[in-house]
Amino acid sequence: MVSAAGPTSSAASPNAFATTIASSIDLPTTPGCSIAGWVDELRTIVDERIGGSVVLLGHSMGTIIGLEAWRAWPEKIRGLVFVGGVPRVAPHIHERLSERVRALRDEPDLAGWGKRVSPGVFAASTFQGRPEVVGAFERLFETQSVDAYVRCCEILISANAEDIVPTVTVPCAAITGAEDQYAPPSAVREFVARLPAPCPVEIIDGAAHLPFLEQPDEFAEAVNRVLSLTRRAEL
Repeated sequence: MVSAAGPTSSAASPNAFATTIASSIDLPTTPGCSIAGWVDELRTIVDERIGGSVVLLGHSMGTIIGLEAWRAWPEKIRGLVFVGGVPRVAPHIHERLSERVRALRDEPDLAGWGKRVSPGVFAASTFQGRPEVVGAFERLFETQSVDAYVRCCEILISANAEDIVPTVTVPCAAITGAEDQYAPPSAVREFVARLPAPCPVEIIDGAAHLPFLEQPDEFAEAVNRVLSLTRRAEL
């Protein structure tokens, strides 16, 4: 998985996965980062480590990065998988993140923010059944640079890849948690309905915005299923 904002927050960590890459890759997150810069960095990684075409899996803002990568270099992409993502944030998420950015402007760090963010990230059953996962997320979340995190939020709330959706001609699939507040199943289905070709949607019960942490086995199975579908669609 290629990550660009450290521990994933409520829709503020651009992640993408090139299926031919076996190792993790971190895209740079600095106060001056941008989607265009991440797309360029990802292209360099694909060229240098793979050489051929890839299936990109993007989580959260990674969905937008994946769509922008399709716009920039479609010849390198043979499929797209969207996890907990939509091409533009919903109004209530825009408001939530805008308020968060304002609150963080004068903060020296993210101390105490893990517990404030986690209710928007995890399913209720994860809090009850896997508190250690929630706790680890909260601790890791607070290790991020506040300036880089604020910049990622600003990028996300201003991003809009809606116009790219009807241009995508490669096989696609989507995965989201049943309780995802950022990319609820209804919003994901509405998004993929605008793709030119049918796009299967996998809904993971007992998960919200981080299905790969909340229900890792179910998530892995869902990824294998959708990748099998994209491979068959290529034939």
